[in-house]
Amino acid sequence: MTTVRIIECTAPDELYRRYDQESKAQAAYIELDLREGTLLADYNAEVGNATPFSVYYGFERRYSIPALTAEAANRVMREIAPFADRILADWEQDLDRNGNNVVARLGEDAEAAEEEIIKHLGEDDGYDTFGLSTQGFDPSDLVTEWDVDGATNGSEAEDYDITADTTDARLDEIEQEILSDLAGCGEGSVIVCPGLDDYLRSLRDELAEDDPLTPAELRTAREALGLTGDHLAKRLGVNPRTLRSWEQGRDAIPGRIRPEIAELKEATTEAVKQLVAEVAGGDEQSEALITYRNDEEYLAAHPGGRWSASWHRQVCARAAEETGARIDYADAEGDDEE
Repeated sequence: MTTVRIIECTAPDELYRRYDQESKAQAAYIELDLREGTLLADYNAEVGNATPFSVYYGFERRYSIPALTAEAANRVMREIAPFADRILADWEQDLDRNGNNVVARLGEDAEAAEEEIIKHLGEDDGYDTFGLSTQGFDPSDLVTEWDVDGATNGSEAEDYDITADTTDARLDEIEQEILSDLAGCGEGSVIVCPGLDDYLRSLRDELAEDDPLTPAELRTAREALGLTGDHLAKRLGVNPRTLRSWEQGRDAIPGRIRPEIAELKEATTEAVKQLVAEVAGGDEQSEALITYRNDEEYLAAHPGGRWSASWHRQVCARAAEETGARIDYADAEGDDEE
């Protein structure tokens, strides 16, 4: 008898997907692929009633489930695997009644096994307080959805110290903190809140619009980063003339530039920390930090790098201040150490 191969879910909330502009999440399902001999869980990527030909002709058998957590979905697939084995052992390819298309035909035992799967999954067996089908699953097995209004109180900027300089990475951390707190409010352990990330970014962006960088702050930030005007303009996605106009005070600096500069500062600080850690972990504490004379050398050592040689020299200078290490240029052979 053929043994089904289970493709397990990995991300806790991977069966939950709600597209922008849609009022509800996509339907989820467990799928038995007769030709591949696999069992997996997924959400329906199609909006509306579109059905793939492989499903329509019966080669991929889909069974409805609510948005289960990865742990619950994997457990359920293991539970129905014996029924899936029976289906794999009792099907064949055949022509449809019109003789035009190849379809999958289940034998008598396979049909009985499929009925057992449907019964085990409890289709239409239960609904939550919002009228959504739970199919009788315990609330702890389900991905729990909160709306933004219910998950927030309007004081998140003060509660989490969100400022105009808060980075996207920090906002992601705050989002996870809020979701973790919500998990303690009910039986579900996996929480999603569509729009929460946009809400937090809007708080930061509103603060940045109210308090944009001054021309002097923008220029000193660029110089502290060790970036030329052209390179910073490229990182910000603007014309170099626009950046010069901002620095010279001829045009107002948009609020969005402030958090973008904060992101560059944070990335630079992380690069300094990495160099400091490499020096501390080296066999020789006095080993020199290697930097580059020009962008050509830098890009040769760091293909696809988004920074510049002047930025790298600034990073090395800061790391040297903390460690006492020497700084030297890469040799002619293209030493690519940092």
